[in-house]
Amino acid sequence: MHEDLTFSFLNKAVKGTALVVDDTRINRLLLGKILGDIGYQVVHAENGEEAVEVFKQQPVDIVFMDILMPVMDGYQATTEIKKLCGSKFVPVLFVTAQNEVDALVKCIASGGDDILFKPVHQAVLKAKALGFERTKAIYNEISRLHNQLQEEEELAERVFSSAVANSYCADRELLVSLNSASTFSGDVVLAEYRPNGDIHLLLGDFTGHGLRAAIGAMPVADIFRGMTRKGYTADAILRQINKRLHRLLPTGMFMAGTFVEASLQQKSLTVWNGGMPELLIYNTQQQAMRERLLSESLPLGIQTTVELNLKTIPWLPNDHIVLLSDGVTEAVNVEGEMFGEQRLEAAFNSRSGQPSFIACIQQQLERFCNGAEQLDDISMVEIPDLLNRPNAEAASTFAGSNQPRGKWRWQLCLDVNSLQQFTPIPLLMTTLQELSVHQTDRNILFTIVSELFNNAFEHGVLGLESSIKTSAEGFEEYYRQRKRRAKQLSEGWVNITIDFDGQASRQFTIEVSDSGKGFDLSKTTTNDPAQQYSGRGLKLVESLCESLDVLDKGTKVSVIYRCQH
Repeated sequence: MHEDLTFSFLNKAVKGTALVVDDTRINRLLLGKILGDIGYQVVHAENGEEAVEVFKQQPVDIVFMDILMPVMDGYQATTEIKKLCGSKFVPVLFVTAQNEVDALVKCIASGGDDILFKPVHQAVLKAKALGFERTKAIYNEISRLHNQLQEEEELAERVFSSAVANSYCADRELLVSLNSASTFSGDVVLAEYRPNGDIHLLLGDFTGHGLRAAIGAMPVADIFRGMTRKGYTADAILRQINKRLHRLLPTGMFMAGTFVEASLQQKSLTVWNGGMPELLIYNTQQQAMRERLLSESLPLGIQTTVELNLKTIPWLPNDHIVLLSDGVTEAVNVEGEMFGEQRLEAAFNSRSGQPSFIACIQQQLERFCNGAEQLDDISMVEIPDLLNRPNAEAASTFAGSNQPRGKWRWQLCLDVNSLQQFTPIPLLMTTLQELSVHQTDRNILFTIVSELFNNAFEHGVLGLESSIKTSAEGFEEYYRQRKRRAKQLSEGWVNITIDFDGQASRQFTIEVSDSGKGFDLSKTTTNDPAQQYSGRGLKLVESLCESLDVLDKGTKVSVIYRCQH
C-alpha cells in the first residue's frame, strides 16, 4: 500500500522553469539533466550575480542554488532573489555537500526554503519539487483570498467613510488627523451642530483596530448626529450610545472616548473623558497649557448604566483644544521606544511655522517613528481659536422650504420627576420641524427656549445664584452644585407654553414659569466685568426677541419672537 502511494505521488508531472546556479559546469549539467527528465525547462547561471540577472529577465518557478561561488555566493543571491519575488512565492533549494550546522542554518536564514544534499537522488528531488508545487498552490490561493478580502474591505471602507468618517457637518471648524493601522480604523471622529450653533465633537476609540473595531462606529454615528440635531445634551447622547453599545458589542469590546460640547454663545466647554488620554487646552496668549482634563469615567459599552462625570469649564479666547487617541503617545520607533507624554508636551512648545498644534504633533511623530510599523490607529482633533473669529457662528444646512401657517399652541408641564429625567428641548425641536418652521427660526427658538428653561430650572427650581460664576473656578463650582441639587430635588415644576400666530403677525409668544422664588432682572443683566461668566442667558434672549417681560416677581418670563423667514 505504501509502495502504491509512493508510485502514485512520484508519477505526477512537474512543470515550469527551474534555475540551476553552480560555478561548476558538470554540476550544472548533471542537475539540469535530472530536472529535465522530471519535466522542468532548465536555465543556468554560473554564479549568484548572474542568477539574479536571469531571475530579473525571465519567469522562474524554482531555484536550485549552490553555496560557495565567485562574484556572489549563494547566500547573497538568495536574499536578492527573495526581494525580487515580492508577493510571489518562488522556492529556493540549496544544493550542497556541506553538513556543518552553521552553514545549513545560514541557508535558511538567507531566505532558502529547503536543502538538498549531494549526491542528489532523482526521486527525492522530484518529491521535494512536487511538495513545493503543493505549497505554491496553497500560497497562491491564500494570496487570491487576501486580495479578494482587501478589495471587499476597501469597498466597505468607502461605504463606511461615506456614512461615518466624512460626515462632519462641523468639519470646517475643526482640524482632524486620522491615520489608521489597517484598512478600517477603530477610531471615529464625529462633529455636528446643535440647533443653537453649539458644536458637539466626539473622538471614539474602539477596542483594537480594523474591521472588528469599526463595527460599532455606524450606530454611534447615527445616535450622535440624530440626537445632536434635535438639540440633546452631551449627557443624554452619551447615555444612549452606552446603552446601544452595551447591547451590540461582544464581551471585551468597548469604546473609550472624549466628548466636547463647545458653546460659542455661553463661551463654555462641557467635557466627558472616558478612558482616553487627557484632553489638552493650550492658550496661545498665556503660552501655556491651561487645562488638562483626565479620564474620570469608564469607557462606553461596558456596563448597562454609566457614571459620566461631565465637567463644564470656561472657554477663553486664544484656547486651542486638542483631543488625542492613545495611538499618539503609544506610537513606537524602530527601537521599540514609545513617543510618550514628554515628547507630546515638547511638540506643543515647538509649534513655530506649523499651521496647527496637531500638524506639529504629526511632524514630531513622523520624525520619531522614522518608518517604524504603525501598531495602532493614531487620531487627533483640534478645535482652533474660534472665539476670536469674526461672526463665529454655526451654519446649518437643513433649511425647510415650507412656512408654518395657522395658529397653534404647544404646552409642556414638567414636575419634579420629569425635571430629573427629561430634557424638553429636543421634543420641541421635533415638533417645530413637523410644523415646517424654517431652520433659521428653529435654531433661534432653540436658543430662546433653552435659555429660558435653564434659567427657570437652575435659578428658580434649584435656587442657584449666577453670582457664583464670577470666576473660572466659580464657573466649575456652579455646575457641580447644579448636578448635586438636581439629584437631591424633591419638589418643583416648570411650565413652557408657546403660542404661534401664522397669519398677519407671524410671531411666537413664549412663556416659561417655575415654582421658584423669582429673581431681579436688573441684577442678571449687569455689565460688570466681574460677572463675565454669569448673566449671559437672558441678555442673549433679549437680543433675539422683539420683547422680554419678567412677570410674577420673576417666576415667569414672557417673550415675543417674530419669524425671520
